[in-house]
Amino acid sequence: MAAAELLEPTLRAYVGYCVGFSVRYFAVGCGVYWIFHVAFRERWLPYRIQQMFPSRDEVIHGIRWSMSNMALSGVSAVVVYWLVRDGWTSMYFAVAERGWWYAGVSVALGIVGYDAWFYWYHRWLHTPWLLRRVHATHHRAANPTAFAAFAHHPIETALGNVYFVLLVIFVPMHPLALAAVGFSLFVVNIVAHMGYELYPRGFTRHRLLRWGGTSTHHNLHHRHLRYNYGIIFTFWDRLMGTNHPAYDDAFEAIKARVAVASSGGPAVARPRHPRLDLSPIDTRN
Repeated sequence: MAAAELLEPTLRAYVGYCVGFSVRYFAVGCGVYWIFHVAFRERWLPYRIQQMFPSRDEVIHGIRWSMSNMALSGVSAVVVYWLVRDGWTSMYFAVAERGWWYAGVSVALGIVGYDAWFYWYHRWLHTPWLLRRVHATHHRAANPTAFAAFAHHPIETALGNVYFVLLVIFVPMHPLALAAVGFSLFVVNIVAHMGYELYPRGFTRHRLLRWGGTSTHHNLHHRHLRYNYGIIFTFWDRLMGTNHPAYDDAFEAIKARVAVASSGGPAVARPRHPRLDLSPIDTRN
C-alpha cells in the first residue's frame, strides 16, 4: 500500500474528529456561557453553586487545555479507526445483527463501565505526585465553567481514552451505540462543570435519583479534593466512603436559595471569597 493511500483516510479521521470536537465544544460551551454568564446572568444567579464568577484567566485556561485534549483524543480516534479497519475490534455495523435491544444495552454498559473506570483512575490521579504534576491542570479551575470540562493534562486525557480503545476491542459495539456513549459523556461533563445546579429540590435524597451525579457533586470536588471522585453516578463514592458528608446539605442550600429568589425574597448575598459560599461545607478539607 502506498504511503498516500494509508495517510489519506487516517488524516481524514483525525481532522474529522478534531473538527467535530471543536464545533461541539465551542457551540455548547459558548452557548452555556452566554446564557448563564452574560445574557441572563442575574436570572440564574440563585442557581450558581459558587456565587462568585470565574476569572477570565480560568476560562482561557479551560479552553487552551481542552484544545490540547482534542489534539490527543484525535490520535486515539485514529487508533480506534486502525483497529476497526484491521479487524481487531468487536465492532459490528448492521443493527439487525444483534437488534436494537442489544444496542441499548451496550450503550448502558459503556456508560456504567466508564463511570467505574473514571472513578478509579481519577482517584489514582489524586495521589500526591500525580495530583501535583498531572491533575493540577484540571484543578486550576476551582470555580469551573463548561469550558473546563475537558481541560486535562495529556496523561489524564490518555487515561480516559484508553477506556474507549478497550471498549471497542472487548465489547461488541455498533458505531451508533459508541457515538451515543460519547455524546452522553460529553453532556455529563458539561453539566458537571457548568457551575449551576438545575436539578430539582430533593434530588440527592430521592431513593433512586440520588445515585445520579449533579453539578453540585462535582463542584464540591473542585473545592474539596478528597471527596466526590465520580462524575456520572455517585455509586462508587457512596460505596467507598468518598462522598462529601455535606453534599446533601450543600445541594439543598442552593435549592433553598432558588426558592427564596423565586418567591420574591431578598437578593442573594455574594460572599467575599468564591470558595466560602456554602456554610455547611468544612473549608478546611
